[in-house]
Amino acid sequence: MSEGTGTLRIMGKPGDTKQMWNRENAAEVEAARKTFNELVGKGYFAYKVRPGGDKGEQIKAFDMMAEAVILVPPMQGGA
Repeated sequence: MSEGTGTLRIMGKPGDTKQMWNRENAAEVEAARKTFNELVGKGYFAYKVRPGGDKGEQIKAFDMMAEAVILVPPMQGGA
């Protein structure tokens, strides 16, 4: 990944999907922010990835400077 880009990694039934943005492209940043906000609003958990690829702290607001953010759907209970 290049220095000026970030990636949303969205976990779900279809697998791991990605949405990338270039920090210098306002439309791409806004599209990623919109996706982030929609999914967090649906109960997804967001984790900012640490350098080296390890899952870092949970975040509640979109961080356009993040290298990567993992979005994980809420767990569903039941028998």
